[in-house]
Amino acid sequence: MNYQHALIFYRVITPLHVGCGQAVGVVDLPVIRERATGYPFIPGSGIRGSLRNDFEKKRDAFTNPEEREKFNDLILTLFGPESGDTAEEDLYAGCLAVHDARLLFYPVRADKQVFLWITCPLALQRFNRDAAAFGIKTGSGLTDGDMGSLAGDEFHKQYLGPALGAIHLEEFRLEHAAGKDTLAGKLAEFAETVAPDLKNRAVLVSDRNFYHFVNYATMLVQHNTLTSAKTVKEGALFSVESLPPETILYGMIGAADQRKDAGKNGVTLLAKKDVLTEFKQSLLGKNAAAYLHLGGKESTGLGVTELRWVGN
Repeated sequence: MNYQHALIFYRVITPLHVGCGQAVGVVDLPVIRERATGYPFIPGSGIRGSLRNDFEKKRDAFTNPEEREKFNDLILTLFGPESGDTAEEDLYAGCLAVHDARLLFYPVRADKQVFLWITCPLALQRFNRDAAAFGIKTGSGLTDGDMGSLAGDEFHKQYLGPALGAIHLEEFRLEHAAGKDTLAGKLAEFAETVAPDLKNRAVLVSDRNFYHFVNYATMLVQHNTLTSAKTVKEGALFSVESLPPETILYGMIGAADQRKDAGKNGVTLLAKKDVLTEFKQSLLGKNAAAYLHLGGKESTGLGVTELRWVGN
């Protein structure tokens, strides 16, 4: 590939609504979902737009004109110039590629630990494949042979002390699958790399059960518009679907060599490795994570998401 990629984990802090427009079903404003799997996801275009907006706010905070201009050059390098601000002959593409964020762990209410993070063989297999395709060394450590197939009423989870027996996830009763302690240990080890507090809450369920929860255990909030008399305006009642807090997704962010014409103004262009380094430093600074507003309904507090850099 012409890009160098890094792996990013996205952890939802407040409910996240990345909509797909109005629908004809029960939910008026559903979240966007993958066509084949039905899993919710965050389009890369939305993440890229939020990143650019965040970088522009950082640029505007500089009081020193030289520092401000230097940071603006970085923005143009990463995201390219806006078509309305630049003559057609001076336009060029940004060298940052932001891929869709895919679902990896999903929080579900449980009877023994308040809530647990569930995943499934299909989600882990896709993560392994994506990591390999983009040259990311961080894999789940779980192979297709490890996971095999799970019955609809079984789960895998690392535990200490007495046998887990059965757990209840929402209305589902699941039995602990026997004889897979190695698998459960690998799952816990991988979960800890995703988030330190995930280790003792990670549960592997069947593909079928995972599909059920991510489709029918989302947050659904009713909204309305009030008249001046504080009564509901006719026809103004609508429902908004959101991903719940603690949902965890993953995605890749890549950088190519700087695309600006090297012959103009004697500019020394950044190589893709340097571009990715500059982007990471500007995004995170000395922090372990960055925070963005993603999706819609920002004015009601939705969409605060933690980005944690894990890859190269």
